[in-house]
Amino acid sequence: MKPLLLSTLILSHSISAIAADPLPTGDIGATANELMFVAEQSDEFNDDKVDLEKWNIDSKDFGPWSWEPDNVTQNDGSMHLRMVQKDHQRRGEQLHYTSGMARIDKTMTYGYFEARIKGCSRYPGACPSFWLYSIGPQNRFKARDGETVAYSEIDIVELQQSEYDFETKKHFPVTRIDCNLHTVLMKDGKRVWTRPHTNPELCKTYFDSPWDPREDYHVYAVKNTKEEIVWYIDGKEIGRKPNLYWHLPMHVTLSLGLRYPFVTYKEGQMAPVPDKTTVDGFPTQMSVDYVRVWRLVGESSAMPPSGTDWTKQQYIDKERTNWEKNGWAWNQDKVESNFAEIDTNKDGIASGKERQVWFAQKKANQE
Repeated sequence: MKPLLLSTLILSHSISAIAADPLPTGDIGATANELMFVAEQSDEFNDDKVDLEKWNIDSKDFGPWSWEPDNVTQNDGSMHLRMVQKDHQRRGEQLHYTSGMARIDKTMTYGYFEARIKGCSRYPGACPSFWLYSIGPQNRFKARDGETVAYSEIDIVELQQSEYDFETKKHFPVTRIDCNLHTVLMKDGKRVWTRPHTNPELCKTYFDSPWDPREDYHVYAVKNTKEEIVWYIDGKEIGRKPNLYWHLPMHVTLSLGLRYPFVTYKEGQMAPVPDKTTVDGFPTQMSVDYVRVWRLVGESSAMPPSGTDWTKQQYIDKERTNWEKNGWAWNQDKVESNFAEIDTNKDGIASGKERQVWFAQKKANQE
């Protein structure tokens, strides 16, 4: 073979390998054919500067957190989010720390979200986080239990929180890793929070790691589907919850948030603790090697429909009620097989029209 031709083939193979979409870490219960890589919501952070067309690093401040663009930088193949001790005022309130936050303004709901993160050196006091959250009072979703959802937040990971352990009367160690859910429900016209502390069975997930998250990078991920939410660390599942309220369009977000002892809870909200202010351990930063996002093929990005269009879980629930009403012995395998036949366009929804056609065909076959 001629050297020039061999070189061309090697170069062609190298370009093809570089262009190939990455795959998730570990087994997430989906094959390569069931995943669609979303480049516009992913980043390898290989450039010298933050991609401001992709990342919003000037988010609106809220609570005791002051997000400043100068605290988000990019070099050495990672994004770095910094926290510094800096006295300042906001709306007449004296605050003492500023930090970094990076958010993708383009939203997504269902998919697989993964980031490789190294925690920050300061502990306790700062919480490196990778999360999804909805923005805007216009977002509303009617859940299958009848509740109206006004906010969805999935904490893919919150590191180094040092939350208080009411059993031991001490704060959790740095190895406690939190993966929680938060939501706001509308009750009599008022916004009511549902959180890990108030509803742990629905919202609380955690992992006690055998390693210190400050010392090295680890991979943190979540898979969000219409039926359930599953968390992974370094490619291994560490928890799952049914997806009751987390169906709103959400933003992929990285942040380094202030925590104990510099904030405390007052009337259910975080507030600063001025007399704990110190420069010790600051500045500190979290580092993110990459963020990668995939859509799950067959999972529409739209919220689950209500009324005559049913998700798989809604179909199973309704069929179970019907079987019990008729005194039939429950056979979930049969019901799931029926759903697969009904869902002819494979969008994960048994629409009213699809069910009508399926029943008509079934009746015709029996005649």
